[in-house]
Amino acid sequence: MASWTRQHTGFTLVEAMVSVAVLLVLAVGSVAANRLTTSSVTINQLRSQANTLSVEAMEVLQSMRAENFLDLSVGVFHPVFDGSRWSLAAGQETIGSFTRSITLGPVQRSLVCFAAVCDITVQGGIDDPGSLNAEVKVSWLQGGQNKEIHLSSLITYWR
Repeated sequence: MASWTRQHTGFTLVEAMVSVAVLLVLAVGSVAANRLTTSSVTINQLRSQANTLSVEAMEVLQSMRAENFLDLSVGVFHPVFDGSRWSLAAGQETIGSFTRSITLGPVQRSLVCFAAVCDITVQGGIDDPGSLNAEVKVSWLQGGQNKEIHLSSLITYWR
């Protein structure tokens, strides 16, 4: 009985092409995942720095309020450290790629109230000389888009 063996010469070439295609897909996927991870780390670092700057500014404001509320006034400021204490300078500041500002605005209280402290109203009230609206804003450019972090607080005169 004669045995016929058939050579599969093209089969090795197909295996090699499939292997190269699989390796190429893995390499492209690996590069894409690495790029995405690197981008995410950069985004998180920028957001973390912006958050640190905004919290620092709010803490400076709270510290100044505790020292002497009457030193605070309505306007746009940025914190300045002179080596021994903090103060506020007019305008915003640029720290690296970040812009930071503290905006202090007046607070209006309702004209009609039956409590020790009247409710805050948007308009039609009277200015409360013992309160200020504070907003800290830190902005930066990320991937061609403007990004911002805002912190708000009601600063009051208390002793």
